[in-house]
Amino acid sequence: MVSEKDKKNIIDRIQRDELAQLTKELVDIPSPTGSEKAIGEFILGWYSRHSIKPVRQEIDPNRVNAVGIVKGRGDGVSLMINGHMDTSYTGTEEDRMFCRELEPDSELKGAVRDGKVFGLGASNMKSGLAAFMVAGKAIRESGLTLKGDLILAAVAGEISRTPVGPYQSGAYRGEGTGTHHLLSHGIQSDCAIVADRSAHSIVWAQTGVAQLKVTTFGDPHAAWGVTREEKPPEVSSAILKMMRVVQAIDAWAAEFERAHVYSSPHGPIVPKVNIGAIQGGAPFRPNYYPGVCSLYVDVRTPPAFRPLGVQRELQAVLSKLGLEYELEMYASKMGYEAKGVEPIVQVIEESYQSLFGKKTPQPTGLHASIWTDTNIYNEMGIRACKFGLGGGRWKFRSEQIDVEDILRGAQVYAMAALEICNWEKLPG
Repeated sequence: MVSEKDKKNIIDRIQRDELAQLTKELVDIPSPTGSEKAIGEFILGWYSRHSIKPVRQEIDPNRVNAVGIVKGRGDGVSLMINGHMDTSYTGTEEDRMFCRELEPDSELKGAVRDGKVFGLGASNMKSGLAAFMVAGKAIRESGLTLKGDLILAAVAGEISRTPVGPYQSGAYRGEGTGTHHLLSHGIQSDCAIVADRSAHSIVWAQTGVAQLKVTTFGDPHAAWGVTREEKPPEVSSAILKMMRVVQAIDAWAAEFERAHVYSSPHGPIVPKVNIGAIQGGAPFRPNYYPGVCSLYVDVRTPPAFRPLGVQRELQAVLSKLGLEYELEMYASKMGYEAKGVEPIVQVIEESYQSLFGKKTPQPTGLHASIWTDTNIYNEMGIRACKFGLGGGRWKFRSEQIDVEDILRGAQVYAMAALEICNWEKLPG
């Protein structure tokens, strides 16, 4: 049993200024998906300087997982706190695919002012990394010895980026790449907290993912010199055929989202269908009817809903159109509701209430109806939930987060780790 004096000793070691400065330093290291090596090496060096055992996992020459272990006695429960190092945007010209305007590079750099940290990745989720790193350091420097190990896992490749077509490098291998590598290459624990954003709510059921490509075909020939009656555009143009596909998928999407709302213990999880991209024709030769057009669709599915079910539903919708088409599913990940996670949830809730005198916020759809690395732990039978920080966008790509938010997260991670890593075995 950890005394109140020991708890206070650890809480007092978690300082706002250190959290703000560390978050800024992490933000200042660019870490787009596929290029997490530099920030990973920085974190490994930070672990070493603070007497936390560093474990370097190389995924490829440009990518590492940075793991720190606060060693326990070996007779208790091990807890892993997980957070991703890659950022929502790359900070490069590629971002013009998403953003109408790009703010100056100077506004992507880390900055601390007015009680907040600003920059690309400040809220998603370098502040979360800083929070659990400093929490682990506070426990290590307190002199207390935990029964079980506390594992601090900074991972590559969580952002939703999927290899498809010509986009095949590590820059497009996100959504679980680092955590899959982490757990299949020797870093395991009894339970886990994923520190991805949740605005201090506790989430233990999340969506799965199916991503599909639909392709239509036309008759590529010059559009001039023939009448519409001779060569009807709706027959010749793959893009015009795709317009019918778009309308059909959008109608199906509304039905799918209504039919598959999932009632979880922490509130409804809402599925989502998004038409995310379309490619067709040649911009340099618009006088030709396009012979090929492709549509890319992302479907967020409720826990336990198999991606194959999405493919079959979409197949049935498209088959009614009477068009030649191809349907390919190029990403498929299950969603899960964690089993046996109640003791971990209870510890986080009690830690939060003891520190701040109120309950954790109710999860919103923004934080529950998404896919995160939490699903990988539950897929592998490791009891896991998500508890992360808040914050949000500041400019087009740059983000902001209150330093107080980071401080509170770090305090909860420290108190939860003190409790869980001193269990002799997992309850239940």
